[in-house]
Amino acid sequence: MTDINSRDINNSSDSEASMSTVEARPESVKKPDGSIARRKRNKKEGSSDSSAAQSGAHKAQKDEGVLPSYESQDGNKDQKKAKKLTHITELDDQVKEVIDDALDESADALGLYEDSREVSGISLAHAARILFGVFVLVFAAIGIIACVNYIKEQVELKNANLERISYFETLIMPISASDMPTFEDVSALNNDVIITAACWDIILSPSASYTVENGMYRVSYLEIESRVNKLFGRGVSCQHTSVGDEELMFEYDEAAGMYLIPYSPRSIAYYATVDQIDEIENGYRLTVSYHLPISNWITIDVSPEKIMLFELTSNGIYYNISSLNISEIINKQGV
Repeated sequence: MTDINSRDINNSSDSEASMSTVEARPESVKKPDGSIARRKRNKKEGSSDSSAAQSGAHKAQKDEGVLPSYESQDGNKDQKKAKKLTHITELDDQVKEVIDDALDESADALGLYEDSREVSGISLAHAARILFGVFVLVFAAIGIIACVNYIKEQVELKNANLERISYFETLIMPISASDMPTFEDVSALNNDVIITAACWDIILSPSASYTVENGMYRVSYLEIESRVNKLFGRGVSCQHTSVGDEELMFEYDEAAGMYLIPYSPRSIAYYATVDQIDEIENGYRLTVSYHLPISNWITIDVSPEKIMLFELTSNGIYYNISSLNISEIINKQGV
């Protein structure tokens, strides 16, 4: 009913406005003395009167609280749309604020650098400890290897020295056993001294090929010459003959060309021990202690009787005795 009444009111107002407009036109026509401007003015006044009437009617309806239904529906829709737009706008503003705040915050404020620094610091410290441990292990391994090599070298050197000492003691033992006199050159040696030293070398270092008859070695004169060359070097010659005394005799059988040498003499003059080895040009200088035997002509006294100096010269294969001198006489009464 309200819609119908509003429509009737609108129609009546429109008809009244149109009638006033129609009536205005005859008035402008009825007055021929009026100008075109007056007609226009009257037309304007008519239109303004109609629009005023419409606005007045609309205002009256608005005052009475009567609105067309379609206008009220459109108003509600517009209000809902406005609210939605307002809500969306607020959400957009909030999202923009959050993004702006996130963009404005620095990496330090977010703690990214601190975490990365802490992580990198821990990893670097851990890596440094690992590297230090590796270095310690490497140096420890190097030290152990060096120590083992040093000990090995010392053991080898000691063994080599022991072998060398044993070889040198075997070489000079016939000289000490016969108490050979000193000499500067082998060419000055007496023939008996040379043969005596060769016979003692056979006694102290016998060959397995030797035969023993009645407590005597029967040795060819060629073996004596070989022993002379071993002790004093090639070029040293000797005249084969019997040497010695009643206590110890080395008899030579000229017809057979054989020497009879005691298998086990009752005593020797001195037992030699090498105390020191020094290298010299083309050989060694030996410091040797001469000890008196106590029993079985092998067991010796600890304290030496005298200190002798031997010089040995290499012949490319082994060593020969080239000189003998006294360094010190310790027990002058025993000499």
